[in-house]
Amino acid sequence: MKLVAAVALIVLFVSCGGEESIGEVTDEATPVVPTIYLVPVDSIGVEMGDSMYVMGAIEGLAYGPDGNIAVLDCAFACVRIYSPEGEYLRQIGRRGNGPGELQSIAFLGISEDGHIYLTGDGGEILGVHQFDYYTGEWLGSMPSLGTPATCIEGAENSFYVRKDITFDTSSGEPQLLIDIAKYGLDGDEPVITYVEDTAPFDPADMATMVELVWYGYDVAADFSGNTYIAPRSTEEAVVIVYGSDGEETGRIELDLEPVLRTDEELEMERLILTAKMSAMGNDQMPPLEPEPYKPLIRGLEIDGEGNIWVQHGGPNVPTFSVYDSSGVLMYFAEVAGDHPDGNSWRFYIDGNGILAYAEDPAHGFQKVYMLEMSQ
Repeated sequence: MKLVAAVALIVLFVSCGGEESIGEVTDEATPVVPTIYLVPVDSIGVEMGDSMYVMGAIEGLAYGPDGNIAVLDCAFACVRIYSPEGEYLRQIGRRGNGPGELQSIAFLGISEDGHIYLTGDGGEILGVHQFDYYTGEWLGSMPSLGTPATCIEGAENSFYVRKDITFDTSSGEPQLLIDIAKYGLDGDEPVITYVEDTAPFDPADMATMVELVWYGYDVAADFSGNTYIAPRSTEEAVVIVYGSDGEETGRIELDLEPVLRTDEELEMERLILTAKMSAMGNDQMPPLEPEPYKPLIRGLEIDGEGNIWVQHGGPNVPTFSVYDSSGVLMYFAEVAGDHPDGNSWRFYIDGNGILAYAEDPAHGFQKVYMLEMSQ
């Protein structure tokens, strides 16, 4: 895939425009910003046939350091590795209760040097599980104090960024403590903490609780030590940028309008939230009622040039605003063609290319899509 070359051409195309620094409100309506299209060019996954290509329940994608594609399939409790052309190569992890074996796993991150971080239940430990990407060797597991860490993102060297939520009653009222921080290999304590927040605990509103655990924030990290965090909100669309020392270096604010979910979208969201809890081994959830409005932002990725891809929450066609590392809006990007999965697509983007899968596939089975950029 020629992602880096395509980005360079587009940067050249728009470089004559004015500049804005991170922290300024970007005018999304400006007519001089071009739109490029993301075209699906290949896929991995079949409805029936070779079991190595039947996807049970995809919950994470990433490119490995060697450019191969890693797919977290929580139904089979493993990470499968495929070539860039979609050929099955090997498997990391397997279902079981022994050391290094996995049960309910739902988040995947791969660091720059090839350490795999998975979260959930494995080897009878609820926490973060570490594997070597190249050998598949289990490197150890770290128990979680509360719910397993979520929003795992591989970072520079062997670091990774994660979100933790713990239950607290010290104030007299039950509440949830939210931390987003960077950890190192085998590190019990964070090396940098970016977010320390609280949220009320309301057992009558389990949909909000599930959304907070699984989403709440969109997180991205690059291999230069920078971390990007976008709180999921129906009122504010902002990406906060942190430098390698953990200090905030700027903000990107988007002028996006909230969009009401249709009845069909509400039902799809109910099914997705229920499936998320089932993936973590909890099948005893009461009926969930999602937020009627879509979040303004529902995805955050960093490509190989350090450009920031912010996925809009409203459109049915997956759509991004793409900024350079200084916060200048470069172009919009949207998926080309009529894809019935629409806004349930999830993306992974880095210097190797663009990957996506549907959380709620219209055709009843999941695929990994490989996409390329086209003007």
